[in-house]
Amino acid sequence: MTYSASASPDFSSIAQDLTASWSPKPVSGGSALIPAEANSRMRREGDRFLASPTLKGATVDQEGLTNNYAVEPEMYYAAFPAPEQARRYALQGLGAFALVVTLVLTSAVI
Repeated sequence: MTYSASASPDFSSIAQDLTASWSPKPVSGGSALIPAEANSRMRREGDRFLASPTLKGATVDQEGLTNNYAVEPEMYYAAFPAPEQARRYALQGLGAFALVVTLVLTSAVI
């Protein structure tokens, strides 16, 4: 069972290779090192072991361990604000400007 690192893994062929030699008895007699997580997952999932993950950003390696990666959100353009929102933003800006001017004048007077 050799898999090239540069090619994308074919999960079904990896699962077939691993489950062909899999038995419900303890797999490792010391000659093959299988992580405890993979061994218990092989028992728990049976035929579904190493099936392609249903979540985006997750991969399963050759031993059945799951790797999770961050998924970038879909990009979208912002919508221009409605006229009522634009008026609200203008009033908020005017209030902020008045507050800053008041603070500057107060500090100048003191």
